[in-house]
Amino acid sequence: MNRIRRSVNAAFNPVSTAATRWWCHSALRHTLTGHGPTARQRRLIRHVPPGVRVPASPAQMEARKKAIDDLLARDERQV
Repeated sequence: MNRIRRSVNAAFNPVSTAATRWWCHSALRHTLTGHGPTARQRRLIRHVPPGVRVPASPAQMEARKKAIDDLLARDERQV
């Protein structure tokens, strides 16, 4: 029985993986469920090399710094 099951799994796994990969990246998924990337997001995802992050602007960094400073000041007052 185990040998038969392994044979069936070996045949079915590539098909299942391909179907899952298609579903996760399909426009049909987004249309039917409202989840997943839109066509525009998929185009953007393809053009950004893996591991590349867009750096934050100086204004964003300043806002983050201010928010952290405010949190730290609030913690110091509570202690």
